Amino acid sequence: MRSRLLAILSGALSLLASLIFALTVSRRLPPEDLALLNIFNSAYAIGTSIASYITAWYPRVFAKDPAAYQRYFAAGLVVGFLGWASGVLYLLLYQTFDLLIFLLLAAMLALYVTPAAAYMSVHRQTRAAALGVVSQFIKIVGALFIRTHPTVYTTLLVNLLVALPPFLAFRKKPDFKKWRFTLKEALYGASFQTLTILTTVGGGLYLYMAYTAGGGEVLYLGYLLFQFSKMVYPALALAPLMYGSMLLEDKVERRALLDGALLLYVYIIASAVMLNTPAHLIALIRPQELANETLAVAMSLNAFALLMSGIFLHISNVLLAEEKKPILTLRDKAAKPLYFDIGLIPLYMPLFFYLVSSHGVVGLVAMWIVTSAVGVAVRLHYIYTKSVLTKLYLPAIISLSSTLVLPHMYIEPRTSVGEAFLNVFIHAVYYGGFAAFVFTLLSQPAREIIRSAWQRACVLINSIR
Repeated sequence: MRSRLLAILSGALSLLASLIFALTVSRRLPPEDLALLNIFNSAYAIGTSIASYITAWYPRVFAKDPAAYQRYFAAGLVVGFLGWASGVLYLLLYQTFDLLIFLLLAAMLALYVTPAAAYMSVHRQTRAAALGVVSQFIKIVGALFIRTHPTVYTTLLVNLLVALPPFLAFRKKPDFKKWRFTLKEALYGASFQTLTILTTVGGGLYLYMAYTAGGGEVLYLGYLLFQFSKMVYPALALAPLMYGSMLLEDKVERRALLDGALLLYVYIIASAVMLNTPAHLIALIRPQELANETLAVAMSLNAFALLMSGIFLHISNVLLAEEKKPILTLRDKAAKPLYFDIGLIPLYMPLFFYLVSSHGVVGLVAMWIVTSAVGVAVRLHYIYTKSVLTKLYLPAIISLSSTLVLPHMYIEPRTSVGEAFLNVFIHAVYYGGFAAFVFTLLSQPAREIIRSAWQRACVLINSIR
């Protein structure tokens, strides 16, 4: 439980740090540096996609064989070098001839392929969660440094330092003696990982379709919805620990239910705020759009899309954890839903185009709900732990819907950051607290979490006395 609470704290700090960092970078850096940063991020995404052919297997391998750390570290560096070379070629296409940028890309990819964070998410979870807190403090301090030194180089340096704590906390040298054998072992699952990457590419196709059907306005409003959805960062910090724990246990059902309830608590509270008080969120993030009724409607609808994405995240991790083989292939059960994800793209596209062209960003959100719901339904067919439907997913959806019966709080939106944040917090306590209460009543794993937390609190109070 301690590691979970630390992970939630890390996620909350991540939300705060990301807000501070994003505002600092977007307001302080000159336009040419922002353009270069955008190109760099694309190059880094290319590098990490290539590196994922080995990094994707880190938690699964270390759950079975902790001693494989050093040889997988070596193989990861080899694949990371290939990812770096691909990223550099991408930068050169944009005529970016900057040695320091190339070196920063190399350093960031080297930290990305370092297995320390993955190892600790399985075997040293409390330490991993604590280091997450440290990383977010570094990001906040780094944002203050960027205020006085606003360049693309300082921005990338701060990102590099944020990724450094796990590497420093768990130092083991790479063992290059068996890197070829290890790389061959990891590439046995290349077909599965390629399928995973193709689903990401499919997401890019949806984005292009949204632009074709609705133009830049839809993409702009969709970007704002993404920023609002960052309220679930605390849950995203919990997900790796949940996955690591399930990999270690022979029976994943209990762990899936308990960690799933904790994860969905965060999603339910964030979604309840989004559903019932969109104006206050808009006032906090983008006050210029307060009069945009279409955005407010889309945000309320996005509450259900956000909750479905949390359910999708949970069930995907459960399905992967039920497969005990370290390296997965297309023959394994976890690959089957990916076939559906890719195969449904041609069917989704006409519907997606119609919804966006006729309803704009509201149609975009409606499509997100459809794709997430279908993805969850497909995965429910394949997992063994089907009790998650009645013990987690249905109670979560009912809990969010129940907030619609609450009396509305008549508080005017305020555009100053402090007042807007306070208003969001008040509504989170009101709507989110009620939704969490209903979820606790309906979900047995949620009640078990509350009971365990209460017992631990009583023990702590008695020890202080």
